[in-house]
Amino acid sequence: AIFVIHLSTLTLLLLAGGWYVAVNGIGTFMANLAIPPPGGLLTATFYGFAAALLGISGFESSANFVEEQAVGVFPKTLRNMWVAVTIFNPGMALLGLALVPIAEVDGHQEALLAHMGQLSGGSWLSWLVSMDAVFVLSGAVLTSFVGVNGLVRRMALDRCLPQFLLKTNRRGTTHRIIIFFFLLSVSILLITQGELKALAGVYTISFLAVMALFGLGNILLKVKRARLPRPVRAPWLFVCAAVFAVLAGLVGNAVMNPPYVAVFLEYFLPTVLIVFVMLE
Repeated sequence: AIFVIHLSTLTLLLLAGGWYVAVNGIGTFMANLAIPPPGGLLTATFYGFAAALLGISGFESSANFVEEQAVGVFPKTLRNMWVAVTIFNPGMALLGLALVPIAEVDGHQEALLAHMGQLSGGSWLSWLVSMDAVFVLSGAVLTSFVGVNGLVRRMALDRCLPQFLLKTNRRGTTHRIIIFFFLLSVSILLITQGELKALAGVYTISFLAVMALFGLGNILLKVKRARLPRPVRAPWLFVCAAVFAVLAGLVGNAVMNPPYVAVFLEYFLPTVLIVFVMLE
């Protein structure tokens, strides 16, 4: 239901924005394109690429609970996400350039799509986009709890994390994992004082690191488990290109926001230490 509401809302925003541009012309679009890119074209393209990688967030979610999917479902989810991303990400970027002057973007960056809805369709579309964002983020939170629960349980079973996390209640739920993840999430909110940029920065580095590890894990499977039967094989060229692109995006985001790297490390290093102690 969330997926259908989300795609319907984005489609409606694209159609309303397209109609607005068709009626009012492309003056804003041409004016935005005429602005010189900061730092030169190559630098702006690199940082734009690094920032745009966050627009493919969601690909890691399907893998979080791949063990609960039927055979053949995982490739379909990846295909469906690729189709959606290929249509909506460039479409929204171009529509934003056609609707919002660059000078106004900074003042609306925390709700840019809602502002685009306000400009193209009025307050009703702005409210619809905002409510859609609430639904999508709620789904993301639910997905994160499902994913973390399975991940931490698997790591505890593999002796990478303490065994007390495997305690279950009478409903068969590993409640300690859920409570621990909730407290961890609240602590990040308190440390960043609710600043959206800082929260986004921590998420950015985490997401891109996970995506890079998918590629590195694929390489390890090729090297260490070459004879392991598998239904799908990714060519070396594609895997290496993907890892390189994600690492480039990771470096770009770290350079753009160095303070957020420190917040990320405050959580990453203790976690690695715990896993190291458990393994040793």
